[in-house]
Amino acid sequence: MKHTRPPAIPDVRRFTLLIVLALTALPAVHAQELNCQVTLNREAITGTEFGFLDEFREELFRYLNGRAWTDDVFRPEERIDCQFQVTFTEALSQTAFRAQIVVQASRPIYGTAQRTTTFRASDTDWLFSYARGQNLIYDPNRFDALTSVLDFYANMILGYDYDTFEAFGGTRFYERAFRIAELSRATEAGTPGRGWFGQGIEDRSRFTLAQELLDPVFAPVRQAQYDYHFTVLDHFVVEPEQAWVDALETLSALHELYLQNNRRRYVTDVFFGAKYQEIVSLMLDAPQRNEAYAMLTEMDPAHIGTYDGLVNSR
Repeated sequence: MKHTRPPAIPDVRRFTLLIVLALTALPAVHAQELNCQVTLNREAITGTEFGFLDEFREELFRYLNGRAWTDDVFRPEERIDCQFQVTFTEALSQTAFRAQIVVQASRPIYGTAQRTTTFRASDTDWLFSYARGQNLIYDPNRFDALTSVLDFYANMILGYDYDTFEAFGGTRFYERAFRIAELSRATEAGTPGRGWFGQGIEDRSRFTLAQELLDPVFAPVRQAQYDYHFTVLDHFVVEPEQAWVDALETLSALHELYLQNNRRRYVTDVFFGAKYQEIVSLMLDAPQRNEAYAMLTEMDPAHIGTYDGLVNSR
């Protein structure tokens, strides 16, 4: 498998010698890494006493976009586009709430005007307190039911993004996310069913996602995150035939992992949840589409209706 970006695709990431040399003559500037849009739906919570929740969106926006999450230098155009979609589902009191959150991030496909989703997660168990006029304070050493979820997913966004440019490049961010989940153990939030920890083989908790991303058993998923984005998508515009070969090789590695575990895991569900539609578009004209279809429908039956397009379009 080839791991060199084609000359036609410029390398715009941070770590080039030219940039490093230029920065040595300048004061360090750590720009914000996230370019995050926040949407809020509170239709399930009515009453004038909850009008202050309209401030909540602005407070989340400020918290996510207003600070540096790393020590790396980002140019404005390198900020990671992401979305936090928050839906309030229940008011437990005037200041305690239950909500669902969908988090998604994307990055450019080089040599094209298109973007690709790098991470997408739907979290249905977010319980937290928020009062009128409350400021959100970042403290990585203290668990908070509200900000710790934001911190967790900010690190997931960074980890998944970094993994697309360097194999296993996002490890430090997954380690941070894991530590956040561990902090919840000593609190009521650590009770199974509150989002941080789950039970059974269908566990889709935050802790499980961070744990699987750091588990060597699931290293093929992280390798696939790099191979699929850097080797397949970033090269497709100049080497489509080779990209198809590499895409099938990536799917084969994931399929082998699936056969070894004999069941789906959260980390693979997240990968396919972000990629299933794009994979179909990518492989639609590939000679290997039937082989891809057989593996995809076995690994990811939840999206079989979409994968059917690989064989029904002919």
